[in-house]
Amino acid sequence: MSAVFHGSSLAILALLSAAPAAAQEPTGDAPAAIPVPVNGAERYTPADFTRFAPRTALDMVEKVPGFLIVTGTNGGERGLGAATENVLIDGERIANKSTDARTALARITAAEVAYIDIVDGAGLNVPGLTGQVANVVLVAGAGSGGFKTTIRWQPEWRPRLDKNWLNGEISTTGKLGGTNVTLSLKNEARRQGHWGPEQRFDGNGDLLFVRDEFGRYNADQPRLSAALARTTANGNKWNFNLGGQLVGLDERVDGTSVQPGAGTVREAFRFTEDEHNFDIGGDYELGLGKGRLKLITLYRFEHSPFVDSFIVDREIGGRAGERFKQTADEGESILRGEYSWRTGGGTDWQVALEGAYNILDVDSEFAELQPDGSFRPVVFGGERTKVEEKRGEASLTWGRSLASNLTAQVNLGAEYSELTSSGPGGLTRRFIRPKGKVALAWKIAPKTTINWFVQRRVDQLDFFDFASSVDVANGQGNGGNGLLVPPIVNRSELEFVQDMGAWGNASVAFAYAYAEDLVDQVPLSPTTEGRGNLPPAHLYRISSKATLLLDRLGWKGARINSDITWRRNRVRDPLTDLWRDQSEGQEYVVDLSLRHDVPGTNLAWGAGYFDERYSPNLRLGAIEKEYTDGPFVTAFVEHKDVAGFTVKLSYRNLANMRDGFNRTVFVDRRDGPVAFSEQRLRKFGRFFQLTVTGTL
Repeated sequence: MSAVFHGSSLAILALLSAAPAAAQEPTGDAPAAIPVPVNGAERYTPADFTRFAPRTALDMVEKVPGFLIVTGTNGGERGLGAATENVLIDGERIANKSTDARTALARITAAEVAYIDIVDGAGLNVPGLTGQVANVVLVAGAGSGGFKTTIRWQPEWRPRLDKNWLNGEISTTGKLGGTNVTLSLKNEARRQGHWGPEQRFDGNGDLLFVRDEFGRYNADQPRLSAALARTTANGNKWNFNLGGQLVGLDERVDGTSVQPGAGTVREAFRFTEDEHNFDIGGDYELGLGKGRLKLITLYRFEHSPFVDSFIVDREIGGRAGERFKQTADEGESILRGEYSWRTGGGTDWQVALEGAYNILDVDSEFAELQPDGSFRPVVFGGERTKVEEKRGEASLTWGRSLASNLTAQVNLGAEYSELTSSGPGGLTRRFIRPKGKVALAWKIAPKTTINWFVQRRVDQLDFFDFASSVDVANGQGNGGNGLLVPPIVNRSELEFVQDMGAWGNASVAFAYAYAEDLVDQVPLSPTTEGRGNLPPAHLYRISSKATLLLDRLGWKGARINSDITWRRNRVRDPLTDLWRDQSEGQEYVVDLSLRHDVPGTNLAWGAGYFDERYSPNLRLGAIEKEYTDGPFVTAFVEHKDVAGFTVKLSYRNLANMRDGFNRTVFVDRRDGPVAFSEQRLRKFGRFFQLTVTGTL
């Protein structure tokens, strides 16, 4: 399926939006209890989603034309500052790093949703929001009718692999004595894998041997969480969140080949991880003076030991192997305060202060296999690394309507951080960095909006880049780098949004960023490499989102969704000083889907097409490219009432997409002669996925 409209011509979109209204499925007038939309919001009531028979708020938001949920990095953002997700619930962002927007919406039943407003982020008193934002407004007193349980079960059956029966979530929400209570048990289970040949060539490109490989990747990640929320009689609000998770990963790749001078060779790679983590947090909001004060706190801890091993059995030459073990303890503590008020003329203000303490403590061991089957540790210089960051930031946000069709938001701030690392090149450094954002939303016509922002942001470092590591499967490693600094991205984006009425919705966005200190692979010495900061770089992006409703073409109940992005991240190569693409940067993604809700029935069917590409990973002595051979194509059929549940059966990977990996290894550096190269293609076949959702 191709997107008929994806924002490439605003003139065409404006012409379509100005066309007379066409026949659609009747939605009925909004109930009298639902207020009239303000500030140009586009409102969707439960009647607008009747044809989809939604079970949860997530089902509803996902069906809003032209809107895509942005979930950020689910815990990878820097602190609790500006909002990173484009979903609000009752006008408030989700200030819980362990629960993203999709998860939160999936725990709200459709019956609890009063309406959904799609608004311009710059017009909200929520720092960080720009572009289209979904504000999900709940029915007054939601949850007071007793506890309601939502269920999602999503098993998969893949060829040649273990069946995945345990993927899903069950959550229950309700009220106890005026306190909203949510309890959830969720398991993100995986039973994935692939198989196929890998060819090894010498430096002249002549085939040396072919290795037959089979990879299996299993995971169980059960998480138990609880959330409490209450609004007191005087209007004060509090929320409390608590969660814990166990993560068990078991990954293995087995290979068999016949190699010159070695006979039959069997190789076995194993990766296991046994992690546990927990988080506790909450917020309290009260009236103070002419405004509202909100205090937010979070503590998160993670203990994650893992073991990598690679063992080779040669018919001629015997057995050899290596093992890399690492145990990491991670902690994050945050305390944030926000004071918001409104002055004359409808001007919104917010002052925020935030303090954070982050820590990573790593113990590592590299060992070689001995003839008796034991592993003997080898000194490699990265056995112990500890990283600490103390950070404080302050910000001021101002927002107001400059005209009836123009809103603005300005956020100015600065952060102070102290970064201490022990281990390779460890030292203590201190930084002061200004940051902020200016955003405008201009409704140039009743159905056309232009969103623009310019932003300076400070990104979060991956503390594991400070620690040394060894890739035993590929015979390479990274040295720890104690000189890393957080990247700074100076970014501007211009977005055009067109409401096409009965035809749907479309948008196109253009973005450019001047990035400083991006992290990539760099030389740490004449003989070692690791993660390090790059010279200033240029980032480009063009993206579009669209929903085309096909009712006016006579295909009642059908729609096409598209999400298309093209990127180029141009950086200076630290080895050659030439411009190239950032290692493993996304080059493009195409995500298209068709859905047809058959009128007068409980049936729906559809299909999807997904394709993406990433640039190669450039190490100092190797070039690695991970890719997919062909698109990922799916088809599904759905029944919306099977004993009160929605049941969807998907047949996936219809085009037989394969996982590819090419690697060129050089004698010394990649500006010199080639030592050998590898080409791998692994297939995983077509498979079935069942999704069962419902409420009790």
